[in-house]
Amino acid sequence: MNPKIIVLDPSKCSKCDDCINKCKEVHGTSRIKKAGTVPVFCMQCENAPCMEICPVNAIYLKENITIVNEDKCISCGMCEIACPIGAIFIEDGIAHKCTLCMDTDRITPACVEACKDNALRFICNECLDMVKEERRNKLMKIISDEWREEI
Repeated sequence: MNPKIIVLDPSKCSKCDDCINKCKEVHGTSRIKKAGTVPVFCMQCENAPCMEICPVNAIYLKENITIVNEDKCISCGMCEIACPIGAIFIEDGIAHKCTLCMDTDRITPACVEACKDNALRFICNECLDMVKEERRNKLMKIISDEWREEI
């Protein structure tokens, strides 16, 4: 299981592109894609299809985060095709994807720090599961309360 991911709350996102611009500033190319007007981040798949399909093993794991070795990448585009959410892409002959800034000396990803709307959160998978469970329980309580009122 991958330790961390970036989660976007689209209701908070003002579509300002600060995250994208900061990523470009730090990495030279923004590793964040957009779907319509909102950013899309690599989900750091446990059995990453992009890594599995790479014919030259240019995508590898570092602390359970998939990283692209730019020197090995042959820009074949197989990773781009294999990604289930379209978070990896070929630009200037190299595959690019979010690495949670693991290939820099940053502790927190640049995009998360740049988000003035607090729409981005850098959290562990276990924390995400807890948030989902909490929201599921709240929803069940609301449904249950409404059901009782109808009786």
